[in-house]
Amino acid sequence: GEVVMDGILEKMYQNFVFQTVPIEWENAGYPCLKPLPSWVEDFCGRIDFMGKWLHDGPRPAYWLPGFFFPQGFMTAVKQTYSRDMSIAVDTLRIASEMTNLESHDIKSPPDVGAYVYGLFMEGARFDRDTMEMAESLPRKLLDDLPAIMLRPVITEDYNPTNIYSCPLYKTSLRAGTLSTTGHSTNFVVTMVVPSMKEEDHWVRRGCAMLCMRDD
Repeated sequence: GEVVMDGILEKMYQNFVFQTVPIEWENAGYPCLKPLPSWVEDFCGRIDFMGKWLHDGPRPAYWLPGFFFPQGFMTAVKQTYSRDMSIAVDTLRIASEMTNLESHDIKSPPDVGAYVYGLFMEGARFDRDTMEMAESLPRKLLDDLPAIMLRPVITEDYNPTNIYSCPLYKTSLRAGTLSTTGHSTNFVVTMVVPSMKEEDHWVRRGCAMLCMRDD
């Protein structure tokens, strides 16, 4: 007889029954801890974001979690600035500047750099009134961050003070392996967030930024 169901398809069927993402999809896709319904919604959101960028042109702000390789987008921002200013790209780094804007408030891109949105903060929050880090609100694990401006700067001239160097991860797992490009499969970059408290204060709280929720 003709085989219509093998072991792989049977495991995939079980994943659908228990609303989990099949391992074959995970291996071919991107790091994600979401259950299947949320995973599908996130996947469709990425296609929609890329489709609008393709058909409507450059966006006023970019959904950073929608990129398979966010570091590549940041490198592109540096390369664009490098060509415009005739500065060696190796001397540049990406500086992050917090704003109090939501993605729908941004109608045009900045003159230099790019706006990104869609990030979350775990272990603390960003106070839009004081424009600095603050303690998490009760019973709220993740804080929705406002838009962040990524601005290329010369590394030697960039020495911010009163900040917390906040690591950005793709998922809350906070662990990954080195890929063939030398980048981590989970850690993205360190974001600079204004803070009047010592960095140890936030380190002890395990404060970090995430590209996506687990639910």
